[in-house]
Amino acid sequence: MIVYKIRNKNNPEKFLSGTPTYHRWEKNGRIFQTVGKLRTFLTNSLKIERSVSKIGDWEVVELELVEVSAKGVHEMIKPEQLVKMLTK
Repeated sequence: MIVYKIRNKNNPEKFLSGTPTYHRWEKNGRIFQTVGKLRTFLTNSLKIERSVSKIGDWEVVELELVEVSAKGVHEMIKPEQLVKMLTK
């Protein structure tokens, strides 16, 4: 599965987060699951005057998500919590 993020060219460790109107740069940033959602975000950002001057500092990064393994839900819960839930 391919997902997309917008990265700051001047600071490659920062990714865009938030909305087209109120966005900020963060370590994790926002993930776009489709090109359509990414395009909609970019189009709406371009409609806002202050974003247009900064968009030259943006770049789109494609990331491929690969399934590593599958685990049971019980394996992800702390043992103490699991015992507590089962003894109720």
